[in-house]
Amino acid sequence: MTRRSAVSILLATAMVSMLAACDFKLPAPAMDLNLSVTRTLEAVATQVEATLRSVPSATPSETPTPPEADSATPTPTPVPSPIPESPAALLGENTNCRTGPGTVFDQDYTALKGALLEIVGRTTVPEYVIVNVPGESGHTCWLWTRYAELRGDLTLLPISTPPPTPTPSVQFKLNYSYLEGCVGWDPGMKVVNTGSVTFRSARITAEDTVTSTTVQQSVDEFHKRSGCAIDQSIPQLDPGMTGYVYANTFVYDPTGHELEVTVKLCTGPGLSGTCVSRSIIATP
Repeated sequence: MTRRSAVSILLATAMVSMLAACDFKLPAPAMDLNLSVTRTLEAVATQVEATLRSVPSATPSETPTPPEADSATPTPTPVPSPIPESPAALLGENTNCRTGPGTVFDQDYTALKGALLEIVGRTTVPEYVIVNVPGESGHTCWLWTRYAELRGDLTLLPISTPPPTPTPSVQFKLNYSYLEGCVGWDPGMKVVNTGSVTFRSARITAEDTVTSTTVQQSVDEFHKRSGCAIDQSIPQLDPGMTGYVYANTFVYDPTGHELEVTVKLCTGPGLSGTCVSRSIIATP
């Protein structure tokens, strides 16, 4: 029996009960029929009630809970790693770059103040690094770092040892320059350091071959003079530099006389150290 049929029977039973409550009078001949119908309906109602009890009541289905949406994990913004600064040397003063550490090695390149040189190697000598010569691929030299600001990480650079120390080249060029006058007449000689060491003292001897007069002077400087004043101060003569020495003093004007001039330059003060001499004939 369907649920709709059971409901119809219940409604009919309810209508009969209402008629009975209202004391509705049926004709006498119908009394037995009414009683029969009533009993039949009661029996049916009892059967319907039993049937309904045997049918499990429908449990309302729960509304499915939608799954929680996965919360979006924010993607972290990548932070760029800082680019390490390349090893370099910023020059605070003009500095010579040589074939090795020290003035006994040849000058290879002069780095000017403000230049930024790429460092390509460390060395076993304090205050020296290996740098690339700008504009010359593969050409390196030893830079003295006393006047340089070192930048970047040098720890991973290769380490170099000094090349063999060269035999010092002690030599210079000698030329007559001019006849200087202060108290007397002083033949002035120009000297150019063409070697690899620094000169710190000199002695000049000049002999007038006409009068057999000899004058001599020793100095620890190479100043250029103008009259009795110093025109250019040159305290020492480094490789490649030009300086002046004077023979003091002829008491007469030797102009036109042939002079035999010998100049001795030494690497130490007071004519000490390694010395070398040159001689020329000069005619003021």
